[in-house]
Amino acid sequence: MPSREKVTVDLAARVVGNWKETYVWIPILGAFAVVALAFSTGANNIPAPLSTVVGSGALPLFKATIAAFFIYLPGAALSGSNPINSLFSQQFVQDNQPNEAFLMWSMTVVLITAAIWMAMATYFELPVSSQQSMQDALFGTIIGVQGFRYIPIWHKNEYHRFNVVGMAWMIVQWTVAPVVACVCAFCLFTLLKKLVLRHEKGDERILVFLPIGYGIAAGLLCQFAVFEVLRDHLLLNKWVAIGVVALATLIGVLLSLVLAVPLARRRLQIIKDTRGEFDVKDTTLNLNELHKIEIHNLPTSREAGEAKEDDEKQEVDVEDMLKDFMQMRTLETVYEEEERSIAFSVDSTQQDNDNPSQQSALITSFKQLLECKSEQFERKTSFQIIKETALNNSGWRLIKESAKSVICPAVEYDRPTLIRHALAEKYDELEDLFWLLHLVASCIFALIQSSTEIGALAGPYGAIIDVGMANNMTWWCRVMGGLVASMGFFFCGWRLTQVLGLKVTYMSNARGMTTQLSAAAAVLIVTRLSLPASCVHAFVGSSVGVGIADNRRNVNWRLVGKLVGGWALTTLFCSGLGYVIFSASIHSPSYVVPETIIIN
Repeated sequence: MPSREKVTVDLAARVVGNWKETYVWIPILGAFAVVALAFSTGANNIPAPLSTVVGSGALPLFKATIAAFFIYLPGAALSGSNPINSLFSQQFVQDNQPNEAFLMWSMTVVLITAAIWMAMATYFELPVSSQQSMQDALFGTIIGVQGFRYIPIWHKNEYHRFNVVGMAWMIVQWTVAPVVACVCAFCLFTLLKKLVLRHEKGDERILVFLPIGYGIAAGLLCQFAVFEVLRDHLLLNKWVAIGVVALATLIGVLLSLVLAVPLARRRLQIIKDTRGEFDVKDTTLNLNELHKIEIHNLPTSREAGEAKEDDEKQEVDVEDMLKDFMQMRTLETVYEEEERSIAFSVDSTQQDNDNPSQQSALITSFKQLLECKSEQFERKTSFQIIKETALNNSGWRLIKESAKSVICPAVEYDRPTLIRHALAEKYDELEDLFWLLHLVASCIFALIQSSTEIGALAGPYGAIIDVGMANNMTWWCRVMGGLVASMGFFFCGWRLTQVLGLKVTYMSNARGMTTQLSAAAAVLIVTRLSLPASCVHAFVGSSVGVGIADNRRNVNWRLVGKLVGGWALTTLFCSGLGYVIFSASIHSPSYVVPETIIIN
């Protein structure tokens, strides 16, 4: 009777075989996990730079998704680091795992945990940070190996190789970027509103502000290229780098004077000509009335001055009354729609009651019915020729309509959103002049996000492929991450686009430009200070800053509280799930299959 050698069964953490041959399935599982993470991150994070152009009407959603492919593919290839090495030292991660196999498995758990949380957050319309999710999941895996006492809470010591301080302080540092972005956006939009948008000579001052805006955008782009993309390949002195950024800012100002300002002048001239045509028509209509004025009714010089002052006051009052009327008319439209829906939902049993109030209402409606014109009762009947359609045509039409609803979904506005949009101050004559600068700022912010967050998603998978050499990540793997993330935004990004571009506050071209420039500046400043920064967090902070500068009532504070709660929930969920998955796997019963089997 054949007999086999006895095999000792122990915990997986203590039983490790030849990991290069036994654990080949870990890179395969990690590949699926990183694809899922990139797809869910694209649906959750990419809407931040592109939501303002969609919410303000500068670009439709379909064109914004096409632009995402052209930005995030090359932007992801420019990524030079990953969030794991920026938060922990490489030796720290290796020392806290039993061997190379469990180091690979811990990175796989990080990817799986972050992918699950990003998908759930997208479904519940919570924009969260992929970097923070991976960091917290890595905390969970380390706690699963070393225990809860090993992680420092507030301050680091000689036993912990953190690049920064304790765990609680690292969580607090995630709030620096949104606060900086909020302050920058508030200051910038307040100055823009007082000096340009509300000023009586705003059409002249905007020609001065546009070169400044393009110069700021060029300076931010150069700062990103020097300090983030080329820092590992080009060693520059600090003052030399500052000089390069200043030179890029000056070049942006000069190019805008040559290209953007003439286009703005032409646009302003078109607006003035259109306004002049309407004034000429009004003047022609009033000529007959002016000829009827008698000479003895002409006022004296003193009376003429007083009448002029009264006319100016009346013009100001008329403008204010017209503005209030338009806002109230929008609110009445919302309320009328709500009352109409309530009126149609009345039960038929309540209509049969003989209450005096209902009878009087019926009599009133009957009187109104008698007073209506006969034209309102003319029934217009339209006939449609019904043609026989083949089955394949019907199927093709169904596929076409389904694809249209997925690619270009209808924008939904609820009643509170409509009210906030109606109460927001409008600058219709000058908003179109910020269109091009708004697009440039959005593209720069998207390029920064593609390099700092989207391209860094492949960092843990690089550690899986080549243990201990996570920095030697090939460019094509990062490009694939950018491609998958763009596909995630193409199919599922409309959820967060509506939340960030429509529901937080009212967005226009001027507000969107301010939001994008402030968020990009905040991310670069905080990253330069060696602090963790998320583009999503910075964007939400800048949106709130613009809303506060406009009007505090125009900010959806309930939604903002929900988003901040989602950021706090990220730490709890990812740390807990990473700890559960990793602990359950390494403490499960395991054994090593012997290489030779002895048969008697």
